[in-house]
Amino acid sequence: MEFDTILDYAAFQLSPRHSRCELYVSGNGNTEKLASGLVKPFMTHLKVVEEQVALSAKSIKLEVDKRKNVDSWFTKGTLERFVRFVSTPEIVELVVTYDAEMSQLEAARKIYSQGSSEQTSSNSDSGLIWFLHYINPGDGRSGTAARADATKKELLRAIDVRLTAVEQDLNTACARAFAAGFNHDTVSDLQLFAERFGAARLK
Repeated sequence: MEFDTILDYAAFQLSPRHSRCELYVSGNGNTEKLASGLVKPFMTHLKVVEEQVALSAKSIKLEVDKRKNVDSWFTKGTLERFVRFVSTPEIVELVVTYDAEMSQLEAARKIYSQGSSEQTSSNSDSGLIWFLHYINPGDGRSGTAARADATKKELLRAIDVRLTAVEQDLNTACARAFAAGFNHDTVSDLQLFAERFGAARLK
């Protein structure tokens, strides 16, 4: 079966004790076993599996209504990437984490580099101690208080150092995710899969 084959359905076949499962995909008249292993990781990531296991179901079928033209993302490739995400969720989640941290740092840098306007001064003074502790979590209260007397120029240098490190981490995480088959298009398909079947960590 080709990677981009649109599926008629995917199905989990559960063991008698519901501790293990086999995942099959079916499309164009062909059926293949895609994965096998413990049920628990799939329960953690997929709400429909959790619900059906609780009902002692012997099998769990995933399918979409093709009449609504939403099936273009429901492919063998999407299911393979979902299985990969279940096995190593950090591949995608690290990208999200580093991207969010970069956004926060860039926003903070903008605030502290705007000069000494009345609003900016108020915002930066109220957040100075918190942000210094964020950048240097190892500092105790006395260390944080002492650093609060540092100039905004010193703070900006600290932000820039952290930005450089996070940018490098983000580039590494993106390269790793891309090598594993996660890019803009495939992640978009996974998000549609998540919305349809309740995979909260992919939303």
